[in-house]
Amino acid sequence: MKQLFIALLTVFFLSSCNNPELETELADSDWYMLRAPGNREIQAVYGDIDDILLITDRFRIYYTKDKGKSWNQASYDSNIGLAGFARSNDTLFVLDTQTTSSTDPGNRYAIRPYYFSIDGGISWQKLQQHASMAEMKTPLNYGHSGNGIRFSMDQVFYDNGTVEDKGIISENGRKISLPQHHILTNVYFDKKSRLYVSGSAPLCSTDGYLQLCDKQDERGTLYISKQAIDY
Repeated sequence: MKQLFIALLTVFFLSSCNNPELETELADSDWYMLRAPGNREIQAVYGDIDDILLITDRFRIYYTKDKGKSWNQASYDSNIGLAGFARSNDTLFVLDTQTTSSTDPGNRYAIRPYYFSIDGGISWQKLQQHASMAEMKTPLNYGHSGNGIRFSMDQVFYDNGTVEDKGIISENGRKISLPQHHILTNVYFDKKSRLYVSGSAPLCSTDGYLQLCDKQDERGTLYISKQAIDY
């Protein structure tokens, strides 16, 4: 009976460890690695892991106050997709349009403020007068460190038309790799010059193509550098 109890306990422990729904925080020496609470990629990130950290999966906004150990859904309530965040003075805005420009090829931006928050992103109200707002334009595929160095997604374009996101590269040519492969969506720096990189669930190589490692688990991934990145 004792041996049977130990065997059952072992099976329960292994099943718990392998349950992807329980994993929202992963371990790495250089990065905080967080998984989205909903089964979607992470479109954009804003805030500070030491304070209030926000993410959007396009249709919802989540926030954490405990470094990703738990997530709460903010009060954004609309079926309009979201693209990114922007701040003006003490007010935080969420932008509802993603755009590119022929005069700025290769870069993606979030524009057009839609909802606003005055409590750091926990509660949101619909913006009534869009036209009276100053133009807001937040870069999605690049960001600037605390000392002004630009960091962008390091992409490789293949002859067959596919694109692979290798990681992050600075304007000086310094490359930063990530622990896993992802389709990357957003590059962001907080006020402490820590780098945030968001994207899809982990990808694995299958027959020469990158596909979701677990097709049942589409939760996006967020990396936050544990040290400031200023080079």
